[in-house]
Amino acid sequence: MPKLTLSFKGRLIDVYHLKPGETLIGRNPSCDICIDSLAIAPLHAKIVLDDQQCRIEVLDEEYPLSLNYNSIERSELTHGDLMEIGKHTLAYAEDAIEPSGDINIPVGSNEQAESGPEGTNIDESRRKGILQILSGAHLGRIIPLNRNLTRIGRAGTDCAMISLRNDGYYISYLEGPNPPQVNDHPIGSESFLLKEGDMIEVGETKMQFHF
Repeated sequence: MPKLTLSFKGRLIDVYHLKPGETLIGRNPSCDICIDSLAIAPLHAKIVLDDQQCRIEVLDEEYPLSLNYNSIERSELTHGDLMEIGKHTLAYAEDAIEPSGDINIPVGSNEQAESGPEGTNIDESRRKGILQILSGAHLGRIIPLNRNLTRIGRAGTDCAMISLRNDGYYISYLEGPNPPQVNDHPIGSESFLLKEGDMIEVGETKMQFHF
């Protein structure tokens, strides 16, 4: 079942699982996704899910909506899409997705990341996770986790590794003065199994995990 993750300035608000049919988004309390903000129209947009396809449509032309930083009136949604509605963001994630490709994740003041040579691509039959950047110059960027091993951070600074195992994605502390945090708790020297919506902090960069 596809889902929308609502956040405000990097803070998780709620996660909504979409059902077939229409999902209304707006300030009106009767909306399926109610956002209490004057920057949101009473009936701002609707999402229609049918035949395994999902699309969004703006309902009030005076209140804009952007999809991946482009203003839209209507569009189909795909895994990892980021919508900006007022001052809030909605991240769209599907239940399953075919992984491919490589990854670079910006982290910290130097905003550099590496994928180690051992980071082979994930088996095509497996789901992939994504990271949504919630701070810094790359705020809002959606990063697919296409590698079995993904290093976050530059050598000599705060670094972490995200690894895909049989039961899911794990984050581990690599080096640096400050271990990564998950949901405001340092993970220490143990690997930590990530869950949908977990908030991750590595160095100065905050991210949210979706799976």
